[in-house]
Amino acid sequence: LAAVLSGAMTGCGATTTETITAPQIEQYRILRIAVLPFMVSPSTPGQERGYAAPAPPAVAGEKLADLFYLKLNAREGLAVVPPRMVHEAMPSITASVASRNVLQNLGERLDVAALLEGTVRVYRERKGSAIGLEKPGDAAAVGFSARLVSVKDGKILWSGDYYERQRPLTEDVSGFFERGARYLTVEQLADSAVNHVLREFPLGRQIQRMQGEMSPSP
Repeated sequence: LAAVLSGAMTGCGATTTETITAPQIEQYRILRIAVLPFMVSPSTPGQERGYAAPAPPAVAGEKLADLFYLKLNAREGLAVVPPRMVHEAMPSITASVASRNVLQNLGERLDVAALLEGTVRVYRERKGSAIGLEKPGDAAAVGFSARLVSVKDGKILWSGDYYERQRPLTEDVSGFFERGARYLTVEQLADSAVNHVLREFPLGRQIQRMQGEMSPSP
């Protein structure tokens, strides 16, 4: 990311968010993108022996990609290719987009100017219920990185990194009540995490929802 010179980073307790936007992104005039299925980090020896958080399940990559698609597709001024078309265009590609030839080929197939790819590093379900955990450290946890890559030249135009283990009321009063005063499932936490990262996404315009339109998830 040597060419990326501007960004924003926040961190508090068990939550870390970092986003970086390339200053030259406006030169690319990106109006249409595609979201690729996220890669999932393989398990480490420590995870295999039970000494660390379990490696993310394979389904986590699809779930994170779907969340990014749904939220980016809801923005004004930005077109996002439907997941079905993405899968049809890349049935044999299982690695992160690194080859410029692969990048350009996908871009031509999907008629997009940029691709959003990512990696899931943590995707741990809570142990307990919405009102209580089995142990204090059993809250859901999510960690991932996402990158918007130019099809034209392979430049990383934006990146977002996020990690959070939901903290209990005693450690995070405002954050706990902001989400409905309950322990979230990993899918609910992932949804919130993507919202946080996309606050700094430079393309399209977030549509403002009317107050009361959405209610907290059960």
